[in-house]
Formats: sequence, C-alpha cells, structure tokens
Amino acid sequence: MNTQTILNNNDEISLSTVISFYNRYKKYMRDYRKLNPKKMSENCKRYNEKVKANPESYARLLESKKQYYYNVVKPRKELLKRQ
Repeated sequence: MNTQTILNNNDEISLSTVISFYNRYKKYMRDYRKLNPKKMSENCKRYNEKVKANPESYARLLESKKQYYYNVVKPRKELLKRQ
C-alpha cells in the first residue's frame, strides 16, 4: 500500500493513500485554475449571478463573509500589527 509519513513531535503518523490522492487532486485543481483563468472567471460570474438572484442565499453569503472577516482576518491582522 502506498503511504506517506510525517513526523509530529517525534511520533510517526502515516497518511493513507486516500489523503495523498486528495492532496494530488488539490494540486491539480490549483494548477488547472492557474492555467484557465478565463474559465474560472466565467464560473465565478455565473455563480455570483445565481447567488444574487436568490436574496436569502445572498444574505447568507454576505453574513458568512462578515463572520470570516471578524473571526479570521481581523484577528490575524491585529496579531501581525503587534509583532
């Protein structure tokens, strides 16, 4: 069986084949998005139009972006300012 291993506090942890396949898939998708920016922008435009057409889902999207800012971005920014 094909497995990868990483070290964490001197304990060996083996990652399953599924995780390594998933990591390769993420890398492939990242590269695909970089090579096809036009397709990706069209997909984003279609998605945004679809979301904005439904006011409830658009309100949920805006709320999640707001929560992400206050829970992740702002604390990280403040932490970097202190350092």
